[in-house]
Amino acid sequence: MKPSSLSAAIAEMAAPANRPKLWYGIWSGFAVAVGVAVLAAAAAFFGLTPWTWAYRTLVAVKLLTNSLAWLALTRDRGILWTQALNTVADVVLLTAAIYFTGGPYSPLLSAYVIVVTVLALLSNLTITILMASLIVLSFAVMLVLMVAGVLPPTPVPGAPGQEPSIGYSVTAIAYAALVVGVPGFFAAATLQQLRRKEADLEKRTRQLIEAATQRSQFVASMTHELRTPIHGVQGLADVIAAGVYGPVTDKQKEACASIKRSAQSLLQLVDDVLQLSRAEAGKIDTRTGAVDVAALVERVAASTSWIVGTKKLQLQVELPEEDLPVVVSDERWLAHVLVNLIANAVKFTPEGGLVTVRARAAQDAVILEVEDTGIGIPPEDRERIFEPFRQGEHGDTKGYGGVGLGLALVMQLSQLLACEIELDSTIGKGSTFRVIVPQIWRGRTTGVIDVPQIELSPELGAE
Repeated sequence: MKPSSLSAAIAEMAAPANRPKLWYGIWSGFAVAVGVAVLAAAAAFFGLTPWTWAYRTLVAVKLLTNSLAWLALTRDRGILWTQALNTVADVVLLTAAIYFTGGPYSPLLSAYVIVVTVLALLSNLTITILMASLIVLSFAVMLVLMVAGVLPPTPVPGAPGQEPSIGYSVTAIAYAALVVGVPGFFAAATLQQLRRKEADLEKRTRQLIEAATQRSQFVASMTHELRTPIHGVQGLADVIAAGVYGPVTDKQKEACASIKRSAQSLLQLVDDVLQLSRAEAGKIDTRTGAVDVAALVERVAASTSWIVGTKKLQLQVELPEEDLPVVVSDERWLAHVLVNLIANAVKFTPEGGLVTVRARAAQDAVILEVEDTGIGIPPEDRERIFEPFRQGEHGDTKGYGGVGLGLALVMQLSQLLACEIELDSTIGKGSTFRVIVPQIWRGRTTGVIDVPQIELSPELGAE
C-alpha cells in the first residue's frame, strides 16, 4: 500500500464532512459494549465460564476507549488518535474475548464480522483493509501463543459435547441477535441513505435535463433572431459599396468589404453555436444521398474566400486525376465539417502560410484532409481542442481569438455522419486534420426538428 494512499485515507477520516460517521461509530460502540456487558452478565449468572473477571475487564476497557473517542470528538482535539486507539482496542479486546471463550472453537469468532462491517460502512476501503489485516494478525498471534503453550487452553462456554443448558441457550440466542442485528442495522441504514441519494440524484438529473432543454430552446431562438440583423448589416454594406447613397471612394469600398467579412464571421459563429447546441441534444436531422466529394471540395473552397479575407496566405485544393468514388452521406453537414476545418486552419496559420484542402480515395472510404503550416498543436491539447469552448495553449493567449466552437462542432457532426477524425501535428510546422468518410452510410438519422436550419452560404447550396 502506497504511503500517499494511506495518508489520503487518514485525511478522509479526519475531514469535517466525515464527523457524522464518526459520531455514528461512537454511539454504536457504546451500544455494542452494553450488549457485550449483558452477555458477560448472563454468562456469569448462569455459570457458563470461570473467566467472569476477564469479561468485566474487557468491557471496562472498551467503555474507556470509546469514552476517550467520544471526548475527543466533543472537544475537536486528538480525534484521529483516539479513533485509531478505539478501533484497535475493538480488535484486541475481541480477540481476548475469543481466547477466554475457547480460542479457535469460541462462539464469539463470528463477532469479527461486526468490526469489519462497521468499519466498511463508516470508513473507507484502505482503513477497512488495514483493520481486516489486523484482525487476521491478532487471531494468528493468539493461535501461535496457544500452540506454543504460552497461553493455556480455555473451555468453550456451554461445555461442548453435552446438551446445552437453558442458560447457555438464552445467552447464545442473545449473542446471535447481537451478531446479526448490528451488521443488519448498519446495512439497513446504509441502504436507506443510498435510496435517499438515488432519489435526489434522479431529481437532479430531471432538473438538468429540463435545464438543458430550455438552454437549447433559448440558444436556437436567440441565434435565429441574431441572424436577421447580421444579414441587414451585410446588405447595407453592399448597398453602400454599390454607391446607392452617393459616390464611394476605394477606401470606403474596402471598409464595406471589411464590414461584410466581419459580419460573415459573426454569422458563422452564430451558426456554430446553434448547430453545436442541436448536436449535443441529438436533434440534427440527416438527409442522406450520393455526394460527389470532388465537387463538394471545390465548391467549399471557393465559397470560403471570406474566411481568408485580407490575410496574406494561400488556400489551394488538391484533387486526384482519377475520379473519386461517390459516398453516401449528408452533403450539408459534410460541407459544414469542411468549412470549420478550413476556418480553423486559416485562423492558426500566420501570414505567408499555406492551407491545403485535398481529397483522396481509400479502401471503402474517401479521405478529406485540411493541412496548414500553422503553429501546430501540442500532444496534451489534441483531445481537449474538440471540446466546446476549449482551445490549446497557443490559442486565444497568442491573439488568435475565437471561442473554441468550430472543432467541437466538427467532432459532433463527424460522429453523426459516422466519420472518423484523425489529427497529425508538429509544433511550429502545422497540422493536418483528416476526415474519413465511409462510402456506405452508417450514420444516425433523427426526425426533422422544428428549429431553423443552418444557412452556410449561398455558394454551398444550403437552405
